[in-house]
Amino acid sequence: MQTLALRHACQLNDALAALYAQPDPTTLFDRLAAALLDLFGAETICFDRFDTQGSLQFLGAWPQHVFTPQVLAVAAPFMPQHPLYEELFVRQNSLPLRTSDFGTVHQFAGTDLYQHLYRPFALTHHLILAALVPGGDIVTCCIFRNHRDFTESERILLAFVRPHIGTLLRLTEQFTPSRVASGIHSLVPGRAGLTPREADILFHLAQGRTDKEIAQLCRISPRTVQNHLRNIYAKLGVDNRTAASRRAVAW
Repeated sequence: MQTLALRHACQLNDALAALYAQPDPTTLFDRLAAALLDLFGAETICFDRFDTQGSLQFLGAWPQHVFTPQVLAVAAPFMPQHPLYEELFVRQNSLPLRTSDFGTVHQFAGTDLYQHLYRPFALTHHLILAALVPGGDIVTCCIFRNHRDFTESERILLAFVRPHIGTLLRLTEQFTPSRVASGIHSLVPGRAGLTPREADILFHLAQGRTDKEIAQLCRISPRTVQNHLRNIYAKLGVDNRTAASRRAVAW
């Protein structure tokens, strides 16, 4: 009987906690993939989003050179050939599934999808989780290995990721430039005691810019930017860049 190791559950918990603490939308799913790669001992991991029309949006992967938006765009027409496609996208099965439960490696290797997307890296065994997110879209977490199947314990471990996918996705959307801009453009001088200059710096901060970039945009020195940031943190009642950005977006 397969059991879930406590150390694996703790490792997953630590990885998720780190992502929530630093919700950088440009790297969030890349960092989640990197954490799972170490946890599962896999060759590569990829996150994708499929809308209700079947269009694919690449969210992140690790290592980053294996799957890219360009590679996935070429392979997208062949996606229905995947052994798990019907189970995940037609029946909307929310459990982690293995390709080996729905066919042999030899059968899969004979598809155009395998030849175009997986053959260059010999990714023969897949463990995939599909999560339904608000709006009806489906986000997939795909874990790949060479010549070694996944265990029942690993399937259980991946199931723990499903409740977090929607939340992490909302974090990435919350911190997109359009959302940040709309939230902070309404920030008037005097809100929380901010000066016009501090409001301007907070706007650039929430867009993910560095102190040096902010200094160039505001035509001040990086040291002056740091002084302003200390004042901003104090006025907002926070102690770091991420918390200040989230407070700005909330406005």
